[in-house]
Amino acid sequence: MTHITLSYNNDPATKLMFQKRFADHVAADEVIQGTGFNEGKGCFIGCTMNAYSHESFANQIGPLWLAHLADKIFENMSDRQTGAQFGIDLLAAIPVGVNLDKVKWQLAILRHKKQIEQLQSSAYASEPYMLQCIAAIEQVIQYCNDMLNDNFKDKQSAAECAAKSAECAAKSAECAAKSAWSAAKSAECAAKSAWSAAKSAECAAKSAWSAAWSAAWSAAKSAESAAWSAWSAESAKQTYWQWERDTLLELVRNCK
Repeated sequence: MTHITLSYNNDPATKLMFQKRFADHVAADEVIQGTGFNEGKGCFIGCTMNAYSHESFANQIGPLWLAHLADKIFENMSDRQTGAQFGIDLLAAIPVGVNLDKVKWQLAILRHKKQIEQLQSSAYASEPYMLQCIAAIEQVIQYCNDMLNDNFKDKQSAAECAAKSAECAAKSAECAAKSAWSAAKSAECAAKSAWSAAKSAECAAKSAWSAAWSAAWSAAKSAESAAWSAWSAESAKQTYWQWERDTLLELVRNCK
């Protein structure tokens, strides 16, 4: 299905219509978590589109990847009031008539930089497998930068190069984790909770990355497991999703 290229179909009236619709649902206390859309009540997507349809969002407001990511952020807010405020803020932040696709690369870059900061602050930062993970993530960041700036003449070969390095680091990290991390299971649990956004990012990236994404993201998840092991699962989850919300809103608001 063909989706829009410019946000709100380049129509200010469309933006106002969706803002009012969602605000009316909020005022009626109909914005809830855990439900797509049923009997007039639902989540951010449901109450914006009056149907739980990411495709409709992509046809009238912004990219499909943004619909899925916004859905995830909404569901992972601490309560439905905070989630509703996120929905209000996002609809207001999206400019009229811009291509938002570059935001997915900007957000990916910031996510990976955050991963590196966490790894570098770890007590195991100087371990060889950590250094390999950091080096692999840096290559993924470079790939995202090149995609953002359309610098690749041969995107497939560049992606394969990044993927091989990332895959190597992932295997090394996995091996080290088995022998050195007694808290591996709790770290994995925290990482899975915190990085469910990876699925929406993966969905957006698949159209551009082909085979590279799987290996590159594998390295990121391995590195993330190590980084999140020092945090409690719930604290990590809430802190992560607050960061994801605030960062997305800032990037979207400043998109030209």
